[in-house]
Amino acid sequence: MASPDDSFSTAFDLPDLSSSLAAAASARELAARRLPVYVERLATLVGIDSGDDCPEGRERVAALLAEWAVAAGCSCEVVPTPAGGHLVARLPGAGAGRIVLLGHHDTVFARGTAAARPFAQADGRAFGPGVADMKGGLLLALLALEALAQGERPFATLELHSAPDEEIRTGRLPALPCVHGAAAALVFECGRENGDVVVGRKAGAWVHLSATGRPAHAGTEPELGRNAVLALCREVLRADGLNGARPGLTAIAGTFAGGTIANVVPEHAEAVVDVRSPSSADLRWALERIADTARDEGVRVDVTVEGPWPGIEPNSGTTTLFDAAQRLAAGLGFAVGGQTSGGVSDGCWTSADGVPTLDGLGPVGGLDHSADEYILFDSVAARCGLAAGLCDAVGRGLLDGRLTEGGGPKGSV
Repeated sequence: MASPDDSFSTAFDLPDLSSSLAAAASARELAARRLPVYVERLATLVGIDSGDDCPEGRERVAALLAEWAVAAGCSCEVVPTPAGGHLVARLPGAGAGRIVLLGHHDTVFARGTAAARPFAQADGRAFGPGVADMKGGLLLALLALEALAQGERPFATLELHSAPDEEIRTGRLPALPCVHGAAAALVFECGRENGDVVVGRKAGAWVHLSATGRPAHAGTEPELGRNAVLALCREVLRADGLNGARPGLTAIAGTFAGGTIANVVPEHAEAVVDVRSPSSADLRWALERIADTARDEGVRVDVTVEGPWPGIEPNSGTTTLFDAAQRLAAGLGFAVGGQTSGGVSDGCWTSADGVPTLDGLGPVGGLDHSADEYILFDSVAARCGLAAGLCDAVGRGLLDGRLTEGGGPKGSV
């Protein structure tokens, strides 16, 4: 397994996690027994188109998740949002603290993909649209919830949240007020291909550049024109020069269009530049420089910024969750590392809201958003145990110091 990021390594000892390890082991056993049910449910969800163009599919997936959550002992509600229903399933507990299991039930795939490329299994892997991003993760969270329902429940409430629009939304999580004040948010985007969880995510924004020049006949009077395409090319190349100017900073031209026909000096051109950085301060720095456009004579360049999405930056809450995840994984017999991802998730919003957040807790998988997207079946039980152990530890006071006051010595599992 990959080594965790240096920024998330710690020198302090963890509190006693023996009770949480027992909960993790129990959840792993339940998940192993329930794997055939998991596979059956995954095939059902993957068989439902739930992309941006399928609102009825998104509602159907949410309804099935609610049905299965109720069977596990939860109460459910659907919070209306502009893109559809945000599902909240609640399991009451006997302790303190509200823990959020976070995901989304929309996918990036268009209507008809589920029929054209249905759920399939081969060599211990599951394939199909949304199997990793993130229907497999939602069902793993549901398994963890089901396992914890049969134990001590040392939390006030355990909540499964599933948003309908994470893949296409450019703004904050609409149901963020429902998550505000939670003790922790555990996000079930898939684990990385090497088994790592996600301890950090880059902040990101999408910069729209629009150039307006002056048209003219390209053959007879080109000197009368002002070429919007050339002006915008210079702006995009200037933005590209920001790549690597700060650690981890990227600026990628994603789209470019301009002109009408070949014999006209182009009057209009448009481009979108994807900008991401592990540091929100460096992201702001890059956006300021892209917005400071050159003054090409006769060409106006307008800049608008879509976003930005916050990142998940190093903080004590995420560090504590990650350290506990490593200890619990070791107790279950495997290793887990941590890495920073360039992609965003709704965990970015919970982290920015001050909720300690750990991401990438779904089944191990990869190649998201492609025809080869997959998850590994043999990762499901262990990852379920890991998630349940973290919930138990948070409920027992991992993040507020209460766990340290228990009977076990610091540093013991």
